[in-house]
Amino acid sequence: MKRNRSRLALLCAAAALVATGPATATPDDRPHLYQVHAPLGTEQALLSGGFDVVEHREGDDLFVLGDPTTGAALERAGFTATVDQVLPEPRGAATADTFYGGYRTVDAHRRHLDQVAREHPDLATVVDYGDSWLKTRGRGGHDLRAICITRKRPGDCALSPDAPKPRFFVMGQLHSRELTTGEIAWRWIDHLVGGTDPEVSGLLDTTEFWVVPIANPDGVDNVQRGGESPFSHRKNGNDTDHQGTTCGTASHTHHGVDLNRNTDSNQGLQNASDRQCDQNYRGTAPDSEPETRALEALWRSLYRDRRPAEPAQPAPTDTAGLVLSLHSYGNYVLFPWSGGAPDRRTGNDAALRDLAQELAELAGPGWQYGQSGQVLYSASGTTDDWVYDDLGVASFVWELGSSPEETCGGFFPAHPCQDGFFWPKALPMLRHAARHTAAPYAPVPEPPTGCATRTDDTDTPVVTRTPPVIVRMTVSGCEGDARSASRVEVRFKNLTGSLISLDLIAPDGTAYRLQHQLVSTLPDPGGSFTVDLSRETRDGTWQLRVHNVIWVGTGDLDRWSLTL
Repeated sequence: MKRNRSRLALLCAAAALVATGPATATPDDRPHLYQVHAPLGTEQALLSGGFDVVEHREGDDLFVLGDPTTGAALERAGFTATVDQVLPEPRGAATADTFYGGYRTVDAHRRHLDQVAREHPDLATVVDYGDSWLKTRGRGGHDLRAICITRKRPGDCALSPDAPKPRFFVMGQLHSRELTTGEIAWRWIDHLVGGTDPEVSGLLDTTEFWVVPIANPDGVDNVQRGGESPFSHRKNGNDTDHQGTTCGTASHTHHGVDLNRNTDSNQGLQNASDRQCDQNYRGTAPDSEPETRALEALWRSLYRDRRPAEPAQPAPTDTAGLVLSLHSYGNYVLFPWSGGAPDRRTGNDAALRDLAQELAELAGPGWQYGQSGQVLYSASGTTDDWVYDDLGVASFVWELGSSPEETCGGFFPAHPCQDGFFWPKALPMLRHAARHTAAPYAPVPEPPTGCATRTDDTDTPVVTRTPPVIVRMTVSGCEGDARSASRVEVRFKNLTGSLISLDLIAPDGTAYRLQHQLVSTLPDPGGSFTVDLSRETRDGTWQLRVHNVIWVGTGDLDRWSLTL
């Protein structure tokens, strides 16, 4: 079939995606990745069948990790499945600091938090909010650690829901094999204390930033043991035998509890198995795991309870705070409800949906937003449902996914993808979410009078062997700053042999490389681009810079428009 995502098979092979078997294995023994036909609304039989369904959807297809026998099991369950990739076995080992080309170990994350707090005592405070499962059993394990970052004043970073500042909470690696999420959390911490972003510096005066880079450290320990072929461990470290069956070591059958199915919110409704070796095992009871209980206690200490007694009623529009759980892989912005029927709405659905749309637009084409059951599959007992269900606080999941260049997908993308692809995409989204932390449910203000979309439909040749073509548009009578989700639309015609790059230049001279800067040889390589222009005033002369870099290229810029 024709694919509209990056080629996952290539990624899996390049990044040794999910090998968790023995150190030596024949090709027939190695883990397999299957592409399974499971349209929205029909996937529950797949999810309840004990299969390791990864958090990615391509149209009507989901993807399942297994072994050579899993294909037959899928067929017996009534699903059409094809092998997407046979995956390599693990090799190598982690160091004290990194594994798999540069990803940080649990110990490295612990030292990083301490270093940030030591070097920035006016900004950062490290909080120990509990113990991992193994530590509660006296078998090693880890402290569960968060960091609070703000320009400190009396009362800041206190474990009290009556703190003076709203709180933006970001969490990584709740599912331990989702490496990108811990890396983004690390970079977000460094960005907050780095002093290089004027907008962030301003937000540090008004907002508390809480980050849990590793929410499941026992699980991450298991992942990093694979070294250059990380083990695909998703769950926590709970290896108690509750059902008389010892779980295996393969990706689709290992010990532990899925911490994103373990809360008491919508518990057990969908995609939350009661079989302990399944990837989505929900545990022996709601909130059975120390990691889950510790997170819930931390959230209750950070946020006021604004949840109405009547479940269908919205939390008040002045409810402050925002909680974000980072996951991979896929291109989704998700919000409650994750569990229940896909047409069941929260009382704050409209505001959550509007903000999710803005975030997805900032992420770029191919991103979808909605409730999990609308765009991926339903899941119960999730942390995002719990935050909204218990506290009424705005809660989101970002599934950070693959790139159109077919180089940065899967659970284990090559580490250079973090610099070149994931972080440039995540930072504008994080900034935008931070801006809304004080009042995520507040109505979106109408744009100022006189701020309608401006369009220039003058045909302008864009030929090579010339400096970049620059066209100008003057905006007046549109007071205030531009939106963080401003739109630029560009259309071409009659292009031949062209490779186009596009930049928007603000009135103050700041250049913004438009998303999808690699514009191909298609007849019209333009499109609609979302740009964060919140640091720019609307009024002034805006410029579109068009560079045709192929020497034989010809054609015209047909029109362009600007919505600020």
